Amino acid sequence: MIQIGFQHIETIYFPKDLVDDIYKEIQETGAEGYERLALCAGEKTEKEFRITRVIYPKQTLRKTPSGVSFHVSGEELERIGDLLYETQLSLIAQVHSHPTEAYHSEADDNYAIITRTGGLSIVIPDFGTSDSDFENSAFYRLYPDTGWTSLSKQQASMLIKITT
Repeated sequence: MIQIGFQHIETIYFPKDLVDDIYKEIQETGAEGYERLALCAGEKTEKEFRITRVIYPKQTLRKTPSGVSFHVSGEELERIGDLLYETQLSLIAQVHSHPTEAYHSEADDNYAIITRTGGLSIVIPDFGTSDSDFENSAFYRLYPDTGWTSLSKQQASMLIKITT
């Protein structure tokens, strides 16, 4: 049977060194008061996905009286698409920071880069200063009927395995 998207993925292996690198990037950008986006790519097998690379898109960082945000241009998305094609990798997750609590905002829902069903969006709180290894993060998975759907901590810990 042909599997479309990532809904069938039961385990995502995420190397600790890549998680640490994301936190470092998010904390450095957060120290200046900005959000930061990372994209997680890798390879899937039947029911597993192994993240092997983190991509930091060129992004325009914004800080206004109403909040912070980032923007990735269409040209940059095309460059990333070409990179994924050349390396035969797939994007499964996006990780970004918020200045305070972790939740999926309306902008996060509407402008997500991950669009394949079963894909993940991880939101790290406090610009990555209040936790490590996604302990206080919010996890969302894209489903065809419900869109971006919040995962419980238990669901997230069963799905994502941080490896050494």
